[in-house]
Amino acid sequence: SYFKEFVVNFDRAGIPLERIHEGLLAKGIHGGRPLREFPELGESALYCVTEMHSKGDVERLARSLAEVLGR
Repeated sequence: SYFKEFVVNFDRAGIPLERIHEGLLAKGIHGGRPLREFPELGESALYCVTEMHSKGDVERLARSLAEVLGR
């Protein structure tokens, strides 16, 4: 089986993590787990991809993040 967690830092986006999460939720995507217990990581969230996620799911996350970030 496959399992991979990764951290995405949004400091340079200039958008609060809560707004990013809300934008993804509006698209039916859970926006990762905020890493507030590690303030040195700034506006960062932990994402997880397992064998339950298809390549299309990951591509949808990437497209949705780009839309939420205005890119």
